[in-house]
Amino acid sequence: MEHLNSRKIALIAIFAALYYAMSYLPGIPAIGAPKVKIQLEAFMASIFGLILGPYLGALTAFLSGFVAWVLPPGSPGPIGLVMLPAMVINALVTGLIYNGRWKSASMLLSLLIIFFWLLPPSHPIEQNFLVGIAATWDKILALLLMVPTAHLMKRISHPESSTTIHEKVKKFNWASFLSLVSAILVLVNAYMISTGGNVLRLEYQLGSDTYRITFGSKDYIAYYVPPFGYLWLLTGIGILTGAILLHIKPDHNTLWSILILVASGLSSVIGGGFIAGLILGALGGLLGFFKAKVHFQRLKPLNIEVLTFFLLAYIGIQADNAWGNFVYAIPIIHDEIFAMTLEAVRASFLISPFSYFIMRVIQAIFAALVASPLINNLRAAGFMIPLKTPKIPASIQNKSIT
Repeated sequence: MEHLNSRKIALIAIFAALYYAMSYLPGIPAIGAPKVKIQLEAFMASIFGLILGPYLGALTAFLSGFVAWVLPPGSPGPIGLVMLPAMVINALVTGLIYNGRWKSASMLLSLLIIFFWLLPPSHPIEQNFLVGIAATWDKILALLLMVPTAHLMKRISHPESSTTIHEKVKKFNWASFLSLVSAILVLVNAYMISTGGNVLRLEYQLGSDTYRITFGSKDYIAYYVPPFGYLWLLTGIGILTGAILLHIKPDHNTLWSILILVASGLSSVIGGGFIAGLILGALGGLLGFFKAKVHFQRLKPLNIEVLTFFLLAYIGIQADNAWGNFVYAIPIIHDEIFAMTLEAVRASFLISPFSYFIMRVIQAIFAALVASPLINNLRAAGFMIPLKTPKIPASIQNKSIT
C-alpha cells in the first residue's frame, strides 16, 4: 500500500478538481445504448494509476468520479452509480502494471472477460458466439499486450539491457504472424458456416430499426451444407499451413505465400474470416512473397516511454470498458436501469464493435501525450513513486523474443 503524505494528498485533490472541470466536456453517445455516454476525460484514470500507484490512483479515480456524478453537470442517477467502478478499475489495472504487478492486473481483466461470457447476451454460445467476440475481442487484445508492455517497462527501468533485447528481436516475421491470426479467424468463420450450412447472417431489432450483419455469399454457400460444408475449413487450414511453413522453411517463402494468398481469396466466399481474416491473410501473403521481414528500428528512450504509456493507458481503458460490458450484460441492470431487452443488448454489441476500439485508442493516445511530460516533471520534483521492475518468468520472456 502506498504511503500517504502531504504531497500525494495535494495531488489527489488537484486531480479530482481537474477531472471535475473536464466533466463539463460533452460525452459521446454510445452506439446502440443512447443512455450511455463515453466520457472523454475517462483517460485521466490511467494517469492517476501511473502517478499515484494502483491504490491511491484508484482512490483518486473514485473520488473524481463520485464528485462528477453528484455535482452538475452530472446527475446522481443509477447509470452513473453502476458505472462508477469502471474508472477505479482503470486506475487500479494501470497502476498495477506500472508498478511491476502485471500478473494481478491480468487476473483482474481475465475475470471481467470470463464473467461477461457467463452472462445471457453470449448464450447459447453456438448462436451468440459473435456477440461475445464483438464485446471482448479488444479486451482480449489488451490482455495479450500485458507481457510486451512489461518488457517495455523493463527497458525503461534498465536501459542498459535494451541492447540485448533489441538484438534478439531485431527481425520479426510479420508475414507468418499476420497469416497465423488470419488462419484463426478464417477457421472460426468456416466452422460457423459449415455447421449452419448457409450464409452467416445476424439480424437484430433495435427500436424501430433493423440491423443486419452478413458474412459470405449466399449463392455459393447454400450448396455446401454439412457434411460437405466442412470442406470450407480447408481454407483456414491452408492459411495456417502456409503461416507455419513461412516460419520454419523461409527458403520457399514464395510457394507458401501463394498458398496463403489463394486460401485467403477462397475464404472470401464464406466471409473471409469476418473480413479481417481476409485482409490479414492478404497482407501476410504479400509480405512473405516479397521476402519482407520488418526490421525493428531502435527507439529513442523518450519514444519507448510514450509507447509504454500508450499501451498502459490502452489496457487500463479496456479494463474500464470490460466493467461496463459486464454490468451492461446483467439482466436486472439492462432491463431496469437501461430499459433494454436482451435482444437489444446483443444488437448494441454487434452494431459497431470497431468504433469503440477506435475511441479507446484515441483516449489512450491522449493519456500518453499527457502522461509523458507530466510524469517526467513530477519525477524531477520528487512527487513520483519509484518505478518497480516487472518480474517476467523466463519461459514467457523467451517465448516473447523468439
